[in-house]
Amino acid sequence: MVDASLAQMDNLILEGKFHEATEVFCQLTHGGHTVKDLALHAMTTAAPYLHVPAHEKLLENGEFRNVNYDHTMLGIRAGMRLSPWLPEGEKDLGIVQGMYYIPQGLDVWAQLECRFPGHYAREQERCPEEKIGRELHCYFEDKEPLVEGTVDERFKRMFEALTRGDKVTSYRLFLGLAARPELRKRLQDTLLFAAIIDQQEYNSFRRVRHIGHKPVRTRAMFDLADWVGWDRAKPFFYLAVPDICNAPIFHSLYDHACFLLNLHFKGTQFEIMDNNKTPLTEAEQETLRALIMAGDPMAVADEITRLLKKGKAPQNIADVVNIAHATHSVTRLRSPIAYTVPMHSFDYANVVNYWLRNFKNKHQPKAIYLSAWFVTDTIREIDAYPNIPGVVKPDPETQRDWAEGIATNRLLGELEAAIADQDPSRSVALVRAWNARHDSGKRGSRDTLIRKLAHCAGKYQGDAHIFRNACSVIEEYQLNTASAARKDVLFEFWAHFLSFYKKRTLATDCYDMYHRYFAKDVAGNA
Repeated sequence: MVDASLAQMDNLILEGKFHEATEVFCQLTHGGHTVKDLALHAMTTAAPYLHVPAHEKLLENGEFRNVNYDHTMLGIRAGMRLSPWLPEGEKDLGIVQGMYYIPQGLDVWAQLECRFPGHYAREQERCPEEKIGRELHCYFEDKEPLVEGTVDERFKRMFEALTRGDKVTSYRLFLGLAARPELRKRLQDTLLFAAIIDQQEYNSFRRVRHIGHKPVRTRAMFDLADWVGWDRAKPFFYLAVPDICNAPIFHSLYDHACFLLNLHFKGTQFEIMDNNKTPLTEAEQETLRALIMAGDPMAVADEITRLLKKGKAPQNIADVVNIAHATHSVTRLRSPIAYTVPMHSFDYANVVNYWLRNFKNKHQPKAIYLSAWFVTDTIREIDAYPNIPGVVKPDPETQRDWAEGIATNRLLGELEAAIADQDPSRSVALVRAWNARHDSGKRGSRDTLIRKLAHCAGKYQGDAHIFRNACSVIEEYQLNTASAARKDVLFEFWAHFLSFYKKRTLATDCYDMYHRYFAKDVAGNA
């Protein structure tokens, strides 16, 4: 019976029947399977059909179009990371939402040609349902490990293969190195480095955009390996490592950062991570934040160089980037659809910060330039967008008096209602009112707010960005070196995003299904 049910779930996944597959997933959790094991099984089933030949596609008219990145792994990872912030009755909600997406994300390449059903075929390409094909394609076959050579030789060869786009060599070498626990920290550092430096100079006003997916997926791969165990994590390795090698590959911005650092430091740039320890002053943080929000990447790069030459700590500089990004979104983003790129640049900057916080690599100062450049360029693009007729720019100040008049014990309930109504002005005003009544310097003072926002994020289906963004915000609040008061804008940004970002749907089919099978008591949300 159990085998038959697993087989049934597999068949439904491969047929693109996301609602039915998730229903069986939920049923199987009551038959002795853990959510973790079922998520791993589902990703193992889907993995061969989650590759693409490239992330750019030449059209018949001679122009290129973007080919979307796989988000299935990102959804499962985000659900796993969000779990501790959800009440007992919803702790696996994010993972089940990730499962709901898996059948919708298969064979992106075919979906763009209306050859397989999924959200890209239906929502992005608007393919007529009766004309959508049903055949899956595998664009990269699994490989065996490559173990010839010394450890150093294999790391060197793997890094070169990753930067050249050699999928087979990089993946086989990775598998051989990943089998040795003592090498895994070094392996994570190397893969993150290779993924982070593949970033184009200008994502703005481009049809083919990197928008940070390669490092975001690389970090997700390692988080999931730690979750399920590296010995069982091959489906995630199979998905993420070859994709780092997919075209297009951009190293020109990384080269620009290398050039700037060599020009100003004459070889001593490789000692910055060891030597630069002085924190940024509040005035320096504010200057850098203002420059990023002004949208001139070159001016920002010059300021980063100036700060590094003064001995300022690289992590402090990098931490300003997402504070500036969040502030811009709350104060100047004018259209729901405009969130498409900013949520990616925010997550990219978060992965750069994760690399800086958890690894030691002499090339890390260069990543600060890439992170700041990407965010600043994104701000430049967003500010250039025309106003959309009928869309009113959110203005939380208009709701300030209303929010401040609400009793403290009702604020978060009102926040959930405002997010459900997709009202960013009310949502941000309520977050500000909550934060004003809770001392930011007191440990855990924002935990209840985080739990409420995580619960609200968990309602939205079919979009891994929403959970991924939630995880990035939480991590930045916990670990960012900016002052607690300065970091409060991150929660305004999160509420603004949940209330204003254009969702694929406002339906709650998956949320409702989850509660039928799992939820016992969600009163802790209130």
